Amino acid sequence: MQSSPSDLLRSAAAIRFGRRRIGVGQPVAVIAEIGINHEGDASVCAAMIEAAARAGADAIKLQTMDPDQNYMRGSESYLLFSRAVLSREDTAAMFDFARFLGMEAFTTAGDAPTIDWIERLEPAAHKISSGLLTNVPALQHAARTGRTILMSTGMADSAEIDEAVAAAREAGAMELGLFQCTSLYPTAREYLNLGAMRWMEARYRAPVGFSDHSVGTSAAALAVAAGACMIEKHFTLDTKRPGFDHHISLDQAGMAELVRGVRDAHVVLGSYAKTLTQQERGQAPRFRRIIVAGRDIAAGETFEESNLALKRPLPGMSGLAPRDWGKVLGRRAPLALRCDDPVPVHVLEA
Repeated sequence: MQSSPSDLLRSAAAIRFGRRRIGVGQPVAVIAEIGINHEGDASVCAAMIEAAARAGADAIKLQTMDPDQNYMRGSESYLLFSRAVLSREDTAAMFDFARFLGMEAFTTAGDAPTIDWIERLEPAAHKISSGLLTNVPALQHAARTGRTILMSTGMADSAEIDEAVAAAREAGAMELGLFQCTSLYPTAREYLNLGAMRWMEARYRAPVGFSDHSVGTSAAALAVAAGACMIEKHFTLDTKRPGFDHHISLDQAGMAELVRGVRDAHVVLGSYAKTLTQQERGQAPRFRRIIVAGRDIAAGETFEESNLALKRPLPGMSGLAPRDWGKVLGRRAPLALRCDDPVPVHVLEA
């Protein structure tokens, strides 16, 4: 599907994200994906939240998955999430701590009872992970809260994204954002497919972002240039720690580097319209050509291509613009001109 610049501008309505908004023209939201890298330890989670704040992240995201509701007993996921459960009280405390530090807080929940108690914590949004995208009952339960829905699209083709977006909106999701995501851990650069964000933005009329599973920080800045309004990146205190998502995560120094790159990319990107600064506008008289005498011209002499020229003027000099070239030809010089004298403006009034 091809999209015009006007399509992209129409698709850019900002959505709520706690005390912030996400969309074109808004600062890019950087989300530190803590997930379950806290390994069930609330004190470690709090330290991660504090480190994310120091790194400049705008939000933290957890994963709040009831193992018995979401995974089969004996599966790797069941064992992993069973080892990394935060209590409801600890989760509420982590949300409060993040907000105290000036960040937004939200989480991924995969079943209706968990979504309900998370909703009571007033998250910035409900996150639908790539693995939950086709779980229409859970998706619609989250959408019925009326809160912003952020969906990752890893492993999904266009028909599956169409179905998920339609289901969310049918259930009442008025504010929806989508992440381009490739569910490979880590993701090689050739599979990031950042260009898909423009396609999603135009197709679904929703702000888009990038859920980054690549190694390093450079892809995030490139994603901003490709249209991302939000960046999600896994976060840890120790990238060398075994298990969980530590190996694909950034530590505080890495997250700070990512934030700097994202902020710089946002500044460099500028606006979606061609605009001129006052400084640049002031440069135009210095660099643009004007119509001048190409040689000495006698008073009454006819202006022709052979006796005119288009030249950059001296400082402070003004004259007729090149667009008036055809209007000047055939008219007569009202006074004698020396080579490089501007053709008088009032020539066009004769």
